[in-house]
Amino acid sequence: MYFFTNPKLIKATYLLISILSVLLINLTYYFFDIRSKNFAPLVPKADAIVVLGAAVWPNEKPSPVLSDRLLRAAELYKMGISSKIICTGGVGKNPPSEAQVSKIFLISQGVAEKDILYEDISTSTKEQAIEVSKICQRENFKSIALVTSFFHEKRAIRIFELANFPAAIFDARCVHTRYQDLNWWCLREAVFLAKLNWWQWLIVGIGSGIFFILRKTYQTLKK
Repeated sequence: MYFFTNPKLIKATYLLISILSVLLINLTYYFFDIRSKNFAPLVPKADAIVVLGAAVWPNEKPSPVLSDRLLRAAELYKMGISSKIICTGGVGKNPPSEAQVSKIFLISQGVAEKDILYEDISTSTKEQAIEVSKICQRENFKSIALVTSFFHEKRAIRIFELANFPAAIFDARCVHTRYQDLNWWCLREAVFLAKLNWWQWLIVGIGSGIFFILRKTYQTLKK
């Protein structure tokens, strides 16, 4: 009974419920927003096309996810969106680096070797943002078309922005149509986005909780 009669515990409970409710709303919004983006958008011309790395399979073979990203980059290159492609990604479970495998794949798709730049030391999206930033500053690129999986695009752009990326970033996401676990990846990205933007939903949650507590207090005092 102590729990139900202690004012501080009751207020703390209201506050916690409010925060968790706002978090759940955010996760739901992120999930459906990400899930609805499995289509190729129109992409404006840019100084470079940037392909974020993904897993490399044995025998130097790009994984299906990486292949889809690279096919999208090659498509944009042939459309004239940009004459330069930047490949990213270091060595993961299987060598060589994601960037090196990407370069070989792009050449097989008709991309000129001289038009391919790359960094092969990054192991995360944040590190890719830093390394690509260095390339853009060196080459004086003012805009990029960022190619990654549709479910990763929103968070990737946010990470690049938080890294004070020196160029304009255009959404050039690739689609995935042959996988059965897309809902899982979208949910995973929703969780990562909520973590990345934690202060937004936390402030709203705390504010809503305080408002509810003050409202209940006022109603009690009026009785």
